[in-house]
Amino acid sequence: MNLTTRILRARKEKKLSQQALADLIGVSRSALAQWETEMSSPSLANLRKMAELLEVSFEWLATGRGNQYLSTPVDTVCDAEVDGEIIRELNRMNLKKKRAILNVMRAMG
Repeated sequence: MNLTTRILRARKEKKLSQQALADLIGVSRSALAQWETEMSSPSLANLRKMAELLEVSFEWLATGRGNQYLSTPVDTVCDAEVDGEIIRELNRMNLKKKRAILNVMRAMG
């Protein structure tokens, strides 16, 4: 199994769209699509983020060796989906609204 297949498999197992995972990593959806179609490869930093978000072993994702799954999950699928939605909504807001949201988040601590 090659890198592109491992990325696609792990993303689909978490039921994340390309857009949701791309938002969480901080890249464009088209960049993620290129990783899944062998048109390009993710940077080491993006590969690490992806492994963490998809709750898979970095070694497995990068090389195909070792155990696919982590012994302790980092996040849940629901958390990842919500994080993606939050990021998309924040990207639509102006700076004043973003600061207001940040203040609310800090108050919620």
